[in-house]
Amino acid sequence: YEPYAKRFRDEFGKIIPGVFTDEPNFSLSRPPRRQRMPPRGPRIPPFAIPWTDRLPEKFRELNGYDIVPKLPELFFDIGNYMKTRYDFWRTITLLFIEAFSRQIYEWCDKHGLKFTGHYLDEDSLLSQMLSIGAAMPHYEHMHIPGIDHLGMQIWRGLLTVKQVASVANQLGRQRVLCEVYGCTGNYPTFEDRKWIGDWLLVMGVNLLNHHLVPYSMRGRRKRDYGLNFHWSQPWWRYNKLIEDYFARLSYVLSQGKRIAPVLVIHPIGSAWALYTPLNEEKVRELDDAFYRLLRTLLTLHVDFELGDEILMTKYAHVRGSELIVGQARYRAVIIPPSVTLTRSTVKLLKEYIEKGGLVIAIKPLPSLIDAVPSEEIGRLLSRARVIERVDKELLARALKEVPKPVVIEGDNEGDVLYCLKEADGSFILFLVNTSRVRRHYIKAGVEGIYHVELWDPFTGQIIDQEVEVKDNRTWISLELAPVSSRLYVLYPGEPISRGGDDEVVTAYSMELNRAWRLKRLDPNVLVLDYCRYRVKGAWSDVVPVWRAHDEIVEKGLGTKFTLRFEFESKIDLKDRRIYLVIERPERYRIRVNGVEVKPKAEKYWIDWNFAMIDVSGLVGKGLNTIELEGTVDLEPEIECIYILGDFGVEIGPKGCSSIVEEPVEVDLGDLCRVGYPFYVGKIMLEKDIELKVPRGARVVLDMEKLDAALVIVYVNEKEAGKVILRRESLDITEYVHSGMNKIEILLIGTLRNALGPLHYRGGDPEFIGPETFRDIAHWTDEYILRPFGLTKVKLRVMKPTES
Repeated sequence: YEPYAKRFRDEFGKIIPGVFTDEPNFSLSRPPRRQRMPPRGPRIPPFAIPWTDRLPEKFRELNGYDIVPKLPELFFDIGNYMKTRYDFWRTITLLFIEAFSRQIYEWCDKHGLKFTGHYLDEDSLLSQMLSIGAAMPHYEHMHIPGIDHLGMQIWRGLLTVKQVASVANQLGRQRVLCEVYGCTGNYPTFEDRKWIGDWLLVMGVNLLNHHLVPYSMRGRRKRDYGLNFHWSQPWWRYNKLIEDYFARLSYVLSQGKRIAPVLVIHPIGSAWALYTPLNEEKVRELDDAFYRLLRTLLTLHVDFELGDEILMTKYAHVRGSELIVGQARYRAVIIPPSVTLTRSTVKLLKEYIEKGGLVIAIKPLPSLIDAVPSEEIGRLLSRARVIERVDKELLARALKEVPKPVVIEGDNEGDVLYCLKEADGSFILFLVNTSRVRRHYIKAGVEGIYHVELWDPFTGQIIDQEVEVKDNRTWISLELAPVSSRLYVLYPGEPISRGGDDEVVTAYSMELNRAWRLKRLDPNVLVLDYCRYRVKGAWSDVVPVWRAHDEIVEKGLGTKFTLRFEFESKIDLKDRRIYLVIERPERYRIRVNGVEVKPKAEKYWIDWNFAMIDVSGLVGKGLNTIELEGTVDLEPEIECIYILGDFGVEIGPKGCSSIVEEPVEVDLGDLCRVGYPFYVGKIMLEKDIELKVPRGARVVLDMEKLDAALVIVYVNEKEAGKVILRRESLDITEYVHSGMNKIEILLIGTLRNALGPLHYRGGDPEFIGPETFRDIAHWTDEYILRPFGLTKVKLRVMKPTES
């Protein structure tokens, strides 16, 4: 790394704040499961484990015996196999930390850089031991500990985020990074991003690292492991809305120390002891029990952190009736289902119990110390509170005496999560509804008496919050719609008592679902992703473009080929502006209905690689053909082409969509069904309504089933607000008046229905990557679209009861 330091030293800590590592691991040569088929296998033995030439020497230094004669015990249940496996994987972990994490951390520290990034496969006990040994000890050697979070999901990352957030809180790391939104494809809306981002932040992340930012969308880049944060996105100019939200939240949640009353011992040592590459089932069972424990605690609204035994050896001690790990304090300790603990942990817990601490142990109980049978651990567990299994009611009873810094009432499903932080004598409370369908009316009670403010991360506005005080708790009553959240700051001081709520009644309401005028603000799109091709001889059958690509390229460099695309127009296209979009058209000789077209363009569509070639007057009613002649080159990506212009599109299977007239007026619903199946831009819906607004009344617009990145509402030519949630209400009182009013709703789409995946049977999977766009097992010739539109709009005029 010294050449970098020599060249860029003056920028270290400034323009270059740090170094990002991506997925370091020792497992990349490990063969996938599908190759493990005896008697023949890949070049690398199918049941491989990590090994280096110096491992026997290092193993002897750390453990005092020779590993070589005991190698069979790593695979077979013979001899003292649990001890051998435990020592082996612990040694592997310590050596990887020493060889990579510590050295890079110290080099960065010396050069004024922050070391950050994320390791590979942190998600489960099994995956992390096979890739990095154990996740948590590595984070000691990161200035900004980090993880990644992939796919359109949240709960698969539970262990990952709790591991990194626990170490950061314990060791005083202010920031926790997450590489996020990878493998979510071209669709994610602002609500999708809020759902995932809120979950990460309430769990302890406070620095979102976006995945990914491509230089262009040319070729396979559009099918990478996006979401692609690119200026071609229809929502790009509005991205500040959601980014400012997360920037404010991230800053606030980077302050202070998290208060979590419970420490759960991390059972990675038990995974080491149980693992054999010949049968991973015992570790999978351990994984399953551990995950259920963590989910159950959150369902009970019991916040917790994880204790890694390697780190606890350095940083843990007992103070009074609290167990301290670094800078964090805990009022109870849970031993999850496991088989072994370290000697230092047993000694620590013994002292903790003797000083009045609560230890809860869940069966099956550990019987080993450092993977060796011991009566000492039995004596320890005889003084613990033992429960039979991971069970919500059993855990609730066992934890009943543990003081709860936050009590949440009104959420039996466990959808609502909280993060409580103490900063300079004040407290920060972040509440999140993780459900995408359920609305919760809850009361959150914080231990102590406080003056409370509600901070709005979208606007930066701060509002005094009315509360109730009862039983030495400050209670906040609130409604949490799906995917909504609240941020409160609590100061020592006089609370604002909750007064009587002003009762309001609905004076009248109007369903506004029918007859909206439609204005398309960008060219409509017809995707041509099926074609015929020929290299020599006759044309092929109609095939997906990616299949034509594979079959052509397979014939080798320099192969000449012709592609033929067809589409039908059911309307006369005379006097309409029509464009043909081809990526890097200079590579082809282009014919439209037999007329050669020069590959030049004055406009571009997605980016400068997507040339818009004016073919107005060359296409018309009936069948139209486009032929591209090319040669296989070093970058032989053969891509779909597109027709852009002023028209509607009627969807049809296997490339048989047609150009039709577009509507002037529509009812609310999915606009894909009325002429815009591949549309990626903005559409304005307009409606005039007559209102009678009583004195003192409030006027509210309710919107449901929003299928767009976001919408912007205009009332009488003024912006009334932006909406990102699928179900949301907007107060438009200050923009309306008695008489005729104009309501406009600007729908802003995504790139998904033009760039795909368009043929994945069953709809987009949780994890989207290049393979999703050509997955034979899930392929269908039908077009599988994501809805675009708004299904329901209702206007309510609300007035106080005395009116």
